[in-house]
Amino acid sequence: MAALALPLAGVAAPAPDREEAAVYAAAGLVAAEGGWRRADCATLFKPAIERLDIDRDGRDEFALFVGPSACFAETARGNVALFKREPDGRWSERLGWAPGVEIVPTGASTAGHADLGVATPGGCLAVFRWDGQRYVHALNRAIEPGGCQFR
Repeated sequence: MAALALPLAGVAAPAPDREEAAVYAAAGLVAAEGGWRRADCATLFKPAIERLDIDRDGRDEFALFVGPSACFAETARGNVALFKREPDGRWSERLGWAPGVEIVPTGASTAGHADLGVATPGGCLAVFRWDGQRYVHALNRAIEPGGCQFR
């Protein structure tokens, strides 16, 4: 499981490497006061990145985790987005700011891309499928009894 990036409490964020900084920029994060902030959002984050080769093409996707904040809808423990560097060098958002703390392949695939589950505390797995350009929400799957009862 990736480390969850929590809002800062007086702790300076480590400097990201060049690729991570580019992902932060693609996600709309800017350096501020020893952390990272989104436009129009007061929460200061210490993001975490996990590199995954989800589509097994030899190029990593970057899962970007940020802690819970009123800046995101339905935020229980944190939010995650998924980015990939395209062959032309630009970064594209593959999955945008889903509430959750971990991205896991489900074992199934759509259009040659692994279906992804985004796990949330409380036992609900939101499943996302590739639509040709990005991952879109397909369904919720309970991974604990009553896990998706209110979703």
